[in-house]
Amino acid sequence: MKLSVVIPCYNEAEGVTQLASKLKEFEQNFTDRYELIFVDDGSSDSTYEELTRLYKDRSGKDVKVIKHLENRGVGAALKLGILSSEGDYVAAIDSDCTYEPVYLVEMFDIIRREKADIVTTSPYHPEGSTIGVPGYRLFLSRNLSNLYSFLLKSKFYTYTSMFRIYRRDTIKNIDFKSDSFLAMAEILIKAHKKGFKVIEHPATLKSREFGASNAKTLKMIKEHLCFIFKLLVGKE
Repeated sequence: MKLSVVIPCYNEAEGVTQLASKLKEFEQNFTDRYELIFVDDGSSDSTYEELTRLYKDRSGKDVKVIKHLENRGVGAALKLGILSSEGDYVAAIDSDCTYEPVYLVEMFDIIRREKADIVTTSPYHPEGSTIGVPGYRLFLSRNLSNLYSFLLKSKFYTYTSMFRIYRRDTIKNIDFKSDSFLAMAEILIKAHKKGFKVIEHPATLKSREFGASNAKTLKMIKEHLCFIFKLLVGKE
């Protein structure tokens, strides 16, 4: 079995060295075959050049560094990464290391052992936690998740986490339209509606150490509200 790890990056030049260091811990503990796919989403800084420099000796082997010519959003970067992947399973992780990449080791074991379709991190799981994350982000994320659970009559703790592993056949059968962060909720909700088996893995969500978040809060709120309206009227 092979795992493709897709890592969307946007203006992360300052944190790329940390990312590579954190990925080493995953690589040292992962015993199956894998590939790393970095998707530079039209960065205006030197993210692409830094990634190319750090992984120049592995390019074309177990590492791919690809890019959008302009910024299109994390959902679009995820789509490109999936299209470029070769694994039986596809993971998506955050480039800012707010979740430790080494979580993938245990999650990969879980998705195979439990014959699940998706394993997703959840800081709001009873065994999960958060460290140093701004209160307004937690407030928005928790309440969005609670609202989605109420509307869908589901029991997921977290809908907005990107850090997941998908069975390849599963993610290929989920037609997510959003090019933004909304894609994370859209994928999980469509997976739930299709009856796919989703397991939430408790995890610790930390604040980023380098740079600033690229998330645009007001835009995200508007996108989620529009998506919720579509769910209510049966258009999603």
